[in-house]
Amino acid sequence: MEYFIYSSLVLIVIINVLAWKQSGGMVKIASSGKRTSKPENLSKFQKFLVLIKGVNLPCKPNEGDPFAHGMKYERHSFGGSQGLLESWYVPRAGSNSLVLLFHGYVRNKGTLLNEARIFHKLGYACLMVDFPGSGDSHGSHTTIGYNEANDVMGSLDYARKTWPQKRQILYGFSMGAAAILRAAKLHNLDVDKIILESPFTTLVETVGARFKAMGIPPYPLAHLLVFWGSIRLGYNGFTYNPIKYAKDLKSPVLQMHGIDDRRVPLARALDLHENIRVQKTFVQFEGCGHESLATKNPEKWRMMVDEFLNDSGQIEMRRAA
Repeated sequence: MEYFIYSSLVLIVIINVLAWKQSGGMVKIASSGKRTSKPENLSKFQKFLVLIKGVNLPCKPNEGDPFAHGMKYERHSFGGSQGLLESWYVPRAGSNSLVLLFHGYVRNKGTLLNEARIFHKLGYACLMVDFPGSGDSHGSHTTIGYNEANDVMGSLDYARKTWPQKRQILYGFSMGAAAILRAAKLHNLDVDKIILESPFTTLVETVGARFKAMGIPPYPLAHLLVFWGSIRLGYNGFTYNPIKYAKDLKSPVLQMHGIDDRRVPLARALDLHENIRVQKTFVQFEGCGHESLATKNPEKWRMMVDEFLNDSGQIEMRRAA
C-alpha cells in the first residue's frame, strides 16, 4: 500500500512537470532553435520527445510582403501590450473601408497575404498586424488571444486616428478570431463588419485538440496545461471562452469554417455561431481543415466575402453550405 502511494505521488509529480514544461513551450516565444512541427507531421518518437521536452516556438519571420503579391504598402508601428506592434498598410485608391487582419497562433501577418490580396482586389485597403512576439512585433510570449484582444483594440484605435475617413472591418483567423471575440467582450467593439475564420471555442478545448493530434488523451494533461499556463500568464485560462464572447458582438458577422477541421470540430463552430445575436451567416468549406480557407478554396472564399461585404444590411444573408 505504501509503495502504491509513493508511486502515485511520483507519477503525479512527473505529470505536472510535463504539463509545466508544455505550458512554457506553448506560450513562450523561443529566442532560437528549430521550430517544432505540427503534431500531425511528427513521428511517434518525435511526439514522445515533444511530450518530454515541450514544444519550441521561435519567432517566425514574415516570409514575403505585399509588394511580392503586387501590392504597394507602408510600414506602420504603434504601441501594443508588449511593446511596439508592427504592421503593413496596403492602400487602395478610392476605398472608403479598411480591413484589419489578425493572424493565428504562432503565425504572423505574412501568413495572411493571400487573404489581403483578395481583399485588395475586391477594393479594400488593409492593415495587417503582427501580434506580440510574432513577425516584426516586440514581445516574448503569446497569451493565445487573451491579451491580444487589447492589441486588436489598440490596432483599431490607431486605424481610426490615422485614417479617420475609413470604415473598419475586422478579419481574424483562429487565434486572431478569438482575440476579436474577446475584444467584443471587453470593449465596445463598434465596427462596420466582422469576419471570423476558424475561431476556437474555449482554451481547454483547443489545448485538448493538440493532444488529440499527438494521439494522447486530452484529460488530464490539457487541464493541467491550462492550469500551469494560467499561472505563467496571470489569467484564468479556464474562463477564456470565445464561444460565450460571441454573445457580445454588435456588428454583422461572417463566420467561415472547414468541415474537416480537427482542431475545432464543426459542431463546436456551429455552437459558437448560435451565440451570435446579430446579423450573421455561416459558411462551410468542404475538404478543408484548420488552415487558410482562402488558400485552399480562393474562389469560394472570395465570393462569400464579397457577398457579405457588399450586403446593404437590408437583406438577410443566406446560410451557405
